[in-house]
Amino acid sequence: MTFVSTQVQHITKQSSVEEQIVYLLKDRDKVAIRLIFDNYGPVLMNIIKRVVRDEAMAQDVLQDALLKFWKNGSSYDAEKGSLFTWLTRISRNAAIDKTRTKDFRLTETSREAVDLVSISDTISQESELDKLYMKQLIDQLPERQRELIDLAYFQGYTQQEISNNLEMPLGTVKTRIRLAIKHLRSII
Repeated sequence: MTFVSTQVQHITKQSSVEEQIVYLLKDRDKVAIRLIFDNYGPVLMNIIKRVVRDEAMAQDVLQDALLKFWKNGSSYDAEKGSLFTWLTRISRNAAIDKTRTKDFRLTETSREAVDLVSISDTISQESELDKLYMKQLIDQLPERQRELIDLAYFQGYTQQEISNNLEMPLGTVKTRIRLAIKHLRSII
């Protein structure tokens, strides 16, 4: 298939997909985005999902990355690296940028809460022996993590309230809760 843009007339059937994309990006031709999506989309999506770990959010990040490719296509320099490297770097940076947004932090906090509640709900639907098992699981946590899990999930405090009440940095509260949930997952 030959793609002919308005300014770049030397793309031929022998041109590789990468060459076609580079020429079309430099010409700001939107066909380049379709070629990137068709040829690199799944790989870029996997890179993004490793960072944001949420399918819907990863799709949004991929869309943002595709827009960045198109807007910054003229800045691609083959001497600094391959097109694939350039695409993956932009995709990964877009995903990292997403993790710094309030939207992402709220999603992560919600996911952690759902995970713990689902653990608790599964066990609470069972017998008293299972409730005892849940208590034993939580008792295996280090003292600080156990206290934070109790405050966050059984007493209903927000992470910010826990931070304020215990005079502990919010990041420490979040990290300890995340580690506690990870530990609980590993022993169930």
